[in-house]
Amino acid sequence: MEPILVTIDKNPAASSKDVLSGYLDRSWAFLAELQQSSEMEFVIGDSQGSYLWNIERTHRLLDCGNAGGVHSLGHRNPELLATLRTAFDRHDAGIWSMPTAESLALQDSLAAMAPSPGLCRCVTTLSSTDSIDLALMFAMRCTGRNKLVAYRHGYHGHGGLAALVTGSDYDGQIEHYSLSRSQTRFFDEYDRAASVTQLLDGDCAALILELMNFETFEPASPAFLQEIAADCRRKGILLIVDETRTGLGRSGLPWLTSHYALSPDIIILGKGLGGGLYPVSVLLTTQPIYDRCLNEGHWGFSSSMAGSPIASLVAAKVIEIIQRPDLTANVKSLETQLTQEFAALCDEFPAVFAPGSVLGAIATIGLRSRSVRDAIQPALFKRGVMCHSVSLIEPAVVKFFPCLTSEASVVTELADALRGFASELGRND
Repeated sequence: MEPILVTIDKNPAASSKDVLSGYLDRSWAFLAELQQSSEMEFVIGDSQGSYLWNIERTHRLLDCGNAGGVHSLGHRNPELLATLRTAFDRHDAGIWSMPTAESLALQDSLAAMAPSPGLCRCVTTLSSTDSIDLALMFAMRCTGRNKLVAYRHGYHGHGGLAALVTGSDYDGQIEHYSLSRSQTRFFDEYDRAASVTQLLDGDCAALILELMNFETFEPASPAFLQEIAADCRRKGILLIVDETRTGLGRSGLPWLTSHYALSPDIIILGKGLGGGLYPVSVLLTTQPIYDRCLNEGHWGFSSSMAGSPIASLVAAKVIEIIQRPDLTANVKSLETQLTQEFAALCDEFPAVFAPGSVLGAIATIGLRSRSVRDAIQPALFKRGVMCHSVSLIEPAVVKFFPCLTSEASVVTELADALRGFASELGRND
């Protein structure tokens, strides 16, 4: 069942217009300008389950973007809120130089559900960007090399070393901040092994990638992953899998990695690990890599707020919830319904929609033309649906990340919005 909205009193003087004007005048004007230019102005007032409401409660949005998986278990999940409140009653951020039972228990929980048995050690950080920074430094220490390989159209973060492996012209920061262009080699063709292996040589410390094409959400083929993983092993290059978006049950299994016969050296987990309530990410790796980086030197990693008992307790609760059979069954049901609804839309509107891909609650539907691609995101917004994004490369798709706790009615609502969009296009042609 979708949780009942619990209303929180807001400052009656604050309106969406006030907030957007404030951003334009004295904050991150880009965000307000982006909303205004796309006619998708929205300032969150309340959130619950699969839905967002604006401050005035005049507009409700079905959240099928999910901030890339941050709210996978629903906005303000009641169980996670209760866990967080209990944690606050007893704990604070702790002392970074002192061990905690909660941090050790979190590592043991992650090791128990890891996609390969060798992944048994973890480092807790505040964000996936931090975890990726650390993973790349681990690779450099373990290999004695400093070159990195990543997908040109992938996304791994906006700061630090993570920014160096985000090559997208739209999402990346390399040009914006005049970052080094020599440390990372980008491959341009996802799911073509030769595009990757030609860049892997004796200077490379790590290959980092998601197990789906970030732009199209198309999952990688097993043959592609097997070939590049084998090449990494032959050449002594660490394979880092970024499960920030795909992990914690979104694919129908706790990890997308579990769908493949793949044993990465490092896995990154974040976003949904904090349940949308508390910042936490982890780097999961093998004991030899962990020992080489953290137990063979002085302060291999430290962060004042990372690994707090509060973060560990929230993350542990998320791990418990996503392994429940009823949640796994719900994700499978969402996959079936999304597949059926999207196939029906392709049959009904063949000039608008094309087949995409659905795996668990990672879903896309193809778009037949540039005009459709340009129009669909604001059109869905006006119909009360927020998608994840629209691909910037071919094939053109619109992408959806519904909450894993969504009821069947959520998929119906999404399909109805897509149908309304296509019908209106037909009337206007």
